[in-house]
Amino acid sequence: MKAFSKILAIAAAMAGCVFAASCDKTEEIKAVPEVKVHVTLPADFPSAAAYTGEVILTDRTTGESQKANAVAGTATFTKVPYGIYSVSAAQVLTSAEFKALAPELGKSVTSDVALNSNTLAITLTAESDVTVPFNVNMTWNIASSLLISRIYNFGTLNLASKAYSNDKFIEIYNNSAETQYIDGLGIAEVYPSAVGKSAFTDVTSGENVYIITAAMFPGSGKDYPVEPGKSIVLAQNAMNHIKADVITNTADLSGADFECYVEGATSQFPADNANVPNMKTVFTYSQYTRFFVTNGAIYALFKMSEADLEACPKEMVPGSDAYGAAYATWCKKIPASCVIDGVDLIREGYESRGGRHFPDAIDASNAVINQKNITLRKILYVTEDGRAVLQDTNNSANDFVKVESVDGNALKIRDYSNSEIQPK
Repeated sequence: MKAFSKILAIAAAMAGCVFAASCDKTEEIKAVPEVKVHVTLPADFPSAAAYTGEVILTDRTTGESQKANAVAGTATFTKVPYGIYSVSAAQVLTSAEFKALAPELGKSVTSDVALNSNTLAITLTAESDVTVPFNVNMTWNIASSLLISRIYNFGTLNLASKAYSNDKFIEIYNNSAETQYIDGLGIAEVYPSAVGKSAFTDVTSGENVYIITAAMFPGSGKDYPVEPGKSIVLAQNAMNHIKADVITNTADLSGADFECYVEGATSQFPADNANVPNMKTVFTYSQYTRFFVTNGAIYALFKMSEADLEACPKEMVPGSDAYGAAYATWCKKIPASCVIDGVDLIREGYESRGGRHFPDAIDASNAVINQKNITLRKILYVTEDGRAVLQDTNNSANDFVKVESVDGNALKIRDYSNSEIQPK
């Protein structure tokens, strides 16, 4: 019995050491006890109005986020680990909520209104002064009718574990209660991509968007309607990519509404679906670039005539002329005011680069994308007649979720039933 008791005592002592070690390990996590963020509403709002929505604190190294609701305009976070963070705030108001908050501004507003802040970068260390709240400033705009709602742009793996990326597609959703038309609108790839940081210094603060390739939808005005709560599918290749003996975790895009076929580029565009209208390429930065080919491309839906796009100036990417201007990368600089919707992206694992590609007023942060994943816009609410209204705060970190596709389960076009995007 004494020997057994001694064994128990030794085991207890060892357990105590393990517990103490785990406690010590926990104590090694260094954090700021309290961080306050004050949200300043737009200058044209009544002085007594205060923001009461969500504030997001995102670790720029890990991509992990913390959220807190503001009380009288101020959100409080506790025990925030040391690190570099992005701070932002966003909220969608119904027209009635907007009128209650800003009566004069809301007199003629009948649509949802998006409140969105600039993105503030802060560093938290033992020396950080957190006695004064960090401040973010908000802007407001009427929510867009047409939204980029689903993005699948990194492809997947075939059954031989080889990359397959000819199945890329995006969806554009009518978030309004009235029929919209896609005719003549443009879709652009924004410089550079979800794995790179822009070399242009005015990306977030300026009034322009730098694009590297663009295509336009056909139609003369009212040829291609998009009904309320419906979406159109734009595919790289409008074909059924599912092949039982070659690749299964992919999409059937044979029912796409438009495709981006390029004759002669058979490795990227195997065949033209004669039943699906083709997009017209209206700008590329070199003869070798084609729309929809870039993995991790960042998209902007814009309204501008082809002539106006042609008149937009070209800007050389800073530092790309090491071998002379003839070999440099050139972008079209289009006005941000022409962009209907833009979705900024960062590839999973590249968050520490802090890549931003849009002015804050278009998108204040990044959604996350990766191979075998689709990025889906959340549903804000469902109307009484069953129409899903998607979330549009102009803050993609808040508006989208990344969903891994298993056997193509998340890649069914026009399917908004995924559990991860339903209203909370």
